[in-house]
Amino acid sequence: MVTRVYETRIAAPVEALRAFHESVEALVKLTPPGTKVEIIGEDVAVREGALHVLRIRQGPLTTVWKARLSEVTENGFVDTMEAGPAKYWRHHHEFLPDGEGCLLRDTVTFQAPGGPLSPLVHALFLNRQVDAMFAHRHQVTKRELEQNRVEPGHEAG
Repeated sequence: MVTRVYETRIAAPVEALRAFHESVEALVKLTPPGTKVEIIGEDVAVREGALHVLRIRQGPLTTVWKARLSEVTENGFVDTMEAGPAKYWRHHHEFLPDGEGCLLRDTVTFQAPGGPLSPLVHALFLNRQVDAMFAHRHQVTKRELEQNRVEPGHEAG
């Protein structure tokens, strides 16, 4: 199993970061180019016990991903894959206050399928794919929140 931690400081209130990640629209924005994500389950809320069901298309491959939410607090949540392409996937989303802004931290623990070939799958493909996906997600989140930031005492326009 592999664990990766990704962190980005964002010049926006932590409440805005949480609200962004709770929106259905964010899922589309956070999806890397070349991948299409479709919500096929009815439950889209970020709440304890929610089961999010997605259809993910990447090139000619399509898979259904089922993720159960847990540890939901004002500072984040965990989604754990119940069905999907990996042997194991656990993603802890953290939204932390950081001075006048906030810190987005994603901790992902995952295991590729493939039994004894799993380390090779990680080394040749999966680690780089996960790194690229989270680099994209963090770049988009930072851009979306910092471009749309409302300064204290000013109305959104």
